[in-house]
Amino acid sequence: MKDIYNWVPWFRELVAKITNGGPEFLVRKAREVEWPGKKTPLVAGDDGWIDPFSFLYTLAQKTTEKQRPKVYPSVHGVFDIQKELPDPTRGDLYIFPIPPSIANARFHDGTSEHFEHLWDLFRQAATEVESISAKLFQQVLEINGVAPPKLSHGLFLTNPYRFLPIDGFSALKKTPFAVELPGKPTYEAFETAVEQVRQLFSGCEPFEINYFLYFQGDRGWISDETAFFQIATRLRENQDFWPEFEENHWVRTGGKASAVPWDKPIPEKKKPYPVREPKDGDIVLVRYGKRGGRGIGVVAQNDFAAEGGLHERSRIHVTWINKTEADLTQDCPILAMSRVTKGDNGTYPAFRNSPAYRRTFELIEALVPNPPPPPPPHSIEHPRNQILYGPPGTGKTWNTVAHAVAIVDSRETEAVEAEGREPVKARFDELREAGQIAMATFHQNYAYEDFIEGIRPAVVDDGDGSVDYELRRGVFRVLSDRATANLLASQRMETDSWEVEEVLDGFLDWVQEETTGDQKIPLDQGGGKEELSISGVYRRAGGEVAGVTVTGAAEQKLFRDVLVRDFRKLTKQGITCYKDIKPTKPSKSRWHGQARYFFKVLKKMKEYHDEHRDGVGRERVERRNFVLIIDEVNRGNIARIFGELITLVEDSRRIGGDDETKVMLPYSGEGFGVPENLYIIGTMNTADRSIALLDTALRRRFEFVEMMPDSAVVDRVVEGVSLGSLLDAMNERIRFLLDREHQIGHTYFLGVKDIEGLRTVFQKQIVPLLQEYFYDDWAKIDAVLGSNGFIEPVKCPAELARKNLVDADQVAYEVVPFEKKRWSNPGRYKGIYGG
Repeated sequence: MKDIYNWVPWFRELVAKITNGGPEFLVRKAREVEWPGKKTPLVAGDDGWIDPFSFLYTLAQKTTEKQRPKVYPSVHGVFDIQKELPDPTRGDLYIFPIPPSIANARFHDGTSEHFEHLWDLFRQAATEVESISAKLFQQVLEINGVAPPKLSHGLFLTNPYRFLPIDGFSALKKTPFAVELPGKPTYEAFETAVEQVRQLFSGCEPFEINYFLYFQGDRGWISDETAFFQIATRLRENQDFWPEFEENHWVRTGGKASAVPWDKPIPEKKKPYPVREPKDGDIVLVRYGKRGGRGIGVVAQNDFAAEGGLHERSRIHVTWINKTEADLTQDCPILAMSRVTKGDNGTYPAFRNSPAYRRTFELIEALVPNPPPPPPPHSIEHPRNQILYGPPGTGKTWNTVAHAVAIVDSRETEAVEAEGREPVKARFDELREAGQIAMATFHQNYAYEDFIEGIRPAVVDDGDGSVDYELRRGVFRVLSDRATANLLASQRMETDSWEVEEVLDGFLDWVQEETTGDQKIPLDQGGGKEELSISGVYRRAGGEVAGVTVTGAAEQKLFRDVLVRDFRKLTKQGITCYKDIKPTKPSKSRWHGQARYFFKVLKKMKEYHDEHRDGVGRERVERRNFVLIIDEVNRGNIARIFGELITLVEDSRRIGGDDETKVMLPYSGEGFGVPENLYIIGTMNTADRSIALLDTALRRRFEFVEMMPDSAVVDRVVEGVSLGSLLDAMNERIRFLLDREHQIGHTYFLGVKDIEGLRTVFQKQIVPLLQEYFYDDWAKIDAVLGSNGFIEPVKCPAELARKNLVDADQVAYEVVPFEKKRWSNPGRYKGIYGG
């Protein structure tokens, strides 16, 4: 630990000396220190009372250029500190943390009871006890003059590996990560707040976090001017310099830019490393190879940028705000050091979209006064139709949750799974509540009317209990319609975020206003030499505006239907001349009979639209993905449930696909198609029905992902029982006695923490499952269990043998009663795998 945090080991040794020496030792040593002025500060009163918090707080305030050179060397000598004393003259950066300057740095108030409380709290804070006393913390807070910020600074100086000054939390205000504390917090509230802040800075120590919060609040480190750089830790072939970077809080390159004097340009061949560019507050993304993330730091000082700083001893000093080693979401360019931008397709999104670093980026973005929008997520392709299949207990249900979240959020499934069950399930519930995820369970009676649409009876509320019938959409159609609406809305370009009907209505209103009296709206010259103009609108018999009237050599009435049909094409350059305007009915001509007039009016309509677009604009709709989860897909009659719509789920036939296809629904008579932003995930229990029996039409249109038992997931020992070996042994026997599709999944053992938990799993899940598998063939069940004593043979009653009703040698089996002690005997479970 060098440069920035040299104060930490020095202060820790001082605290250890005080802890071991005790009150009388501290009084004696404090009076030996050469303090500024003529007498010892009030921390050591005439009565001989002195507490360690008062001493540390007072010492930390002696930081002026006049005080520090006198006080700290004196303390160093008086307490015989062996650790190196931080020294700004040799380049040490953050010499000592500076608590707020207050008139009374003393914690004790002369009360003997309070004096004891302060020493007891100090001893607990200085050591690594699991938790300091909440009561003691409260008693110290009740001392006159000891406010929460002051106490938190005292605790931080005592143990900077454990505590944080709470006034530093103000740097997080006005961000989603703000931490609030009551005026007089309990220790639990204080500890919770500290932990909340620590979780924002993954892998970082409190003294690193405090440094960042202090300078963020004091200097506004993260700002609109913050730039991003990436640097590699592989300075030489196959050698990772991350341990050096992490320990010393710096980064560097392996290049010899140091050989170039400051006042001369860097030769072209030595120019790729922008070592001079990073400034205080810039962000450094540290990686190893193409996909290895190492950490994220904020530049505290750049030696290279100083005059004469271009030499091999120079470093870019950083304070770490994330020290997590993690895989990145995509490849990074192989460069020793370079500037990166938010819009690139390399290092920035690789870090920004990684679960390990996403929260750090969210914090950085929240601290920028006017943050730019985050970059679009790296494009992730997921299969539109997939079925997860395997034996029971292999995690199919959990994987559908992770897959669904990954699809909706356009992320890698592995990255979602790495976040853990609770946050992923919370996100899943949120998306389901928002209508982007829906679920259905197939069974023998599930039908087209449940899935797509059908006529359902409904009681009419007229008092006589009569029944009416109504059309109801099924879960598949509801989600398809929702996804289709989003897809079509999102496909409009920014300059195209309007409806043609709205534009035309506004245009016609404008025409009416501009053609009052004898006024006309001039158009370009027509096909001959006549001057064309719009003379007004014309109406149908009922008064509805049907189109516009164009006058020239003759009067032309142009129907609004053609204007609606072709206006969007014109704006997208799909119509560039009158010949592009096609007939509305079968015709020998290749273009419309009034094409010359329509073309002129469409151009005038576009002029109107360009001028008045704000009046009809709409907010741009972001494309979203939707997911339908079908549980137990193999238990339903696929032909009966999907009907003719099974074809529509193919990628190419979806709305937006190359062979987009729609069908007419039999009940509603409406056109229906499956949009490309709707994904289907099915689950299939192979123990319930073989995949070989699955509907062929479904099999051809879905990707199948096999999920088999994985003993590595539960490879741990519980009270001497190896769960992984236990599972492997049972499944090996099942494969031979039955088949591989009826194995036992690993998730049954995920929650097993002791032998009682294992007993419960066997009695309530494993044994009943084996009974189902083997149809109460107890001999085979006993074989699967390795004849460990859970299944006992029962001899044939003698009277049945005497009557020749059964063979005298015939044996029956029964499960040992669950209350027997053998179910809690680890040796019985070891017997399954021969342990």
